[in-house]
Amino acid sequence: MRLLSIRILLCTLAVSCGAQVLGQGITTNSVRRPAHVVFVCEHGSVKSLIAMEYFNHSVQERGLAYRAIARGTAPESVVPSSVREGLRSAGFDVSHFVPQLFEASDVEGASLIVSFDQDIAKIVGGKARHLAWDNLPGVLTDYTRGRDEIVRHVDELIDELTRSAAP
Repeated sequence: MRLLSIRILLCTLAVSCGAQVLGQGITTNSVRRPAHVVFVCEHGSVKSLIAMEYFNHSVQERGLAYRAIARGTAPESVVPSSVREGLRSAGFDVSHFVPQLFEASDVEGASLIVSFDQDIAKIVGGKARHLAWDNLPGVLTDYTRGRDEIVRHVDELIDELTRSAAP
């Protein structure tokens, strides 16, 4: 009888500890990491940078779990002054931004890749959803017009992502 009581006590203790550990695991795993979006343009310092800055700002304001990065297929070493100043006037500090090469590792874990006039199909290889925002106005020739068109596309994308995430 005493042996049976000890076994029941041990089983109860094991179940109780297991439930606590399982509950902690559920809590830890339920924290969502932001979905990863990659914007890609030729130099990684113009259209993709503008899209990244406006996208990250907008999703943060809306409390959405997304985070974007900017990449280039042939990155420049610096952000053009007209882009840097245009973004600064809108409240974005890109003075420390360094353009980076778009690589296959950028696709891993990405939920969405958006390209600007770049053929990146071989790198993406069907591993992530890919949107091509081609033939938008040039930012370096008319910053305001180019920026406005990128922001319009970004806003439409965020609206679409919001609708698809809604229950």
